Amino acid sequence: MRDFVHLHLHTEYSILDGAAKVEQVFPKCKELGQKAVAITDHGNMYATLYFAEEAKKAGIKPIIGCEFYMCDDKLDKKYNSNGNYEHLVLLCKNKQGYKNMILLDSDAFVDGFYYKPRSDYKSLEEHHEGLICLSACLAGRLPRLIMEGRYDQAKAHAARMKEIFGEDYYIELQDHGLKEQKEVNPSLIKIARELDIGLVVTNDVHYINREDALIQEVMLCINTKKTMDDPTHMRFETDEFFIKSGDEMAKLFPEIPEAVENTVKIAEKCSGEIFDLNAKCEPIRDPTLTPGYIPADGSSCYDFLRGIAEKGLHERYEVITDEIRDRFEYELSTIADMGYLDYYLIVWDYINWAKEHDIPVGAGRGSGVSSIIAYSMGITDVEPLQYDLLFERFLNRERVSMPDFDVDFCTDRRQEVIEYVREKYGNDNVAQIVTFGTMASKAAIKDVARVYNVPFADVNKMTKLIEFGTTIAQSLGIKPNKDGVNVGSREFKEIYDTDDSLKNVIDIAMKLEGMPRNISMHAAGVVICNKVIKE
Repeated sequence: MRDFVHLHLHTEYSILDGAAKVEQVFPKCKELGQKAVAITDHGNMYATLYFAEEAKKAGIKPIIGCEFYMCDDKLDKKYNSNGNYEHLVLLCKNKQGYKNMILLDSDAFVDGFYYKPRSDYKSLEEHHEGLICLSACLAGRLPRLIMEGRYDQAKAHAARMKEIFGEDYYIELQDHGLKEQKEVNPSLIKIARELDIGLVVTNDVHYINREDALIQEVMLCINTKKTMDDPTHMRFETDEFFIKSGDEMAKLFPEIPEAVENTVKIAEKCSGEIFDLNAKCEPIRDPTLTPGYIPADGSSCYDFLRGIAEKGLHERYEVITDEIRDRFEYELSTIADMGYLDYYLIVWDYINWAKEHDIPVGAGRGSGVSSIIAYSMGITDVEPLQYDLLFERFLNRERVSMPDFDVDFCTDRRQEVIEYVREKYGNDNVAQIVTFGTMASKAAIKDVARVYNVPFADVNKMTKLIEFGTTIAQSLGIKPNKDGVNVGSREFKEIYDTDDSLKNVIDIAMKLEGMPRNISMHAAGVVICNKVIKE
């Protein structure tokens, strides 16, 4: 089978557009004998680490990439003159390239966001080191200029990109049976020959197998709130957007064998070790990463923390017994020796600020309540000795792991605490994390049923038979639950076996189940760093 590497692939994290589940990409690549594969989700890098971890399990080289939305000026809040954003594929050659891709993607979301996260060519020129650039699909600037009959401008654009990336700029050839691609490809090849630019053939992968084209079409209907019987609903014109074999790809452009060979050469240029996936979780003591706490009185962190804790100890306990004192000193020495003085003070500081501003704070949850120092400082309000709580569950010299205080704030005023942290450590040094809403079993069935205009009564009849927390496969009795128990519903299975239209809905929902449906900002997951977050 011909050696080939897919360099243009959209996973389920191209939200409601890509239908290629990460966990299914690598078995398919192994089946086809492909030793590497890239991830190039639309405008985001959400699945990057997950993709690399699954690749490692499969013994396949991961190529980290992204299909960026490009415009002329990311600060200009309007669409491009052609009415849409341009696409551009970037791949990481090494860690420097990964760092630059993070910078570009972060800026696209923070500074350039306007309906979509946008980057621009000026930013690209400033942060191109370590990156490989592909000219992208029909939505790229190069093919668009050709389609508009502006060959000279297309050639000038390609020349500019070659000037930026040198031999790491490639003109992308695609053939999914689309009329526009057949019209554009000869000009793309001509420009590549005239400017001595490498050609590379890609398939714009949006799903795993050819038969999954229907799944992706339903997904697009969910995304655009259309139904399958609506003649205007968005769909791909062909079913060619799947993971093809090297032989299938070679047949597309038999007169240009180097376009297939270049996929392997590009994969060889890219490091598969951008992440150290063998690294153990170590405490973050690096002063360039850990946000340092600077006591207002100019004292050391140790003296400042000890002073707060000693004062609180006397306020919390009427009599300080030997047991209390020994526990206090043992914890303090452990915290200091393991490098977590700053951590305790940072948490104390924002909890203390919240209390001073009458923002309700919880008593504490999890292993953090086992610390008498935390209790003395007012981080927690649970006295650990009376419940025989072991400090080692929270911080242990023998088991190196990050400590974790679970802190509850009043929902109504939690944002005030986050804003205080932003002001104290710098807006560029604090970020809230993303959260993904996924299509759970009932939600997936409801979404697919709407797309197929299934009456609400039938939808309700199906979903009420699915137990909370169970998958569709478990409800059908196909798989046991996590405890090995069969929780299948006889009535649900009967609907599946006797009603072809509802069986179709259930089959499609089963394939969409678990995929991200929307993204939002996590209410309470906050990252604080001593460096600018996007770095």
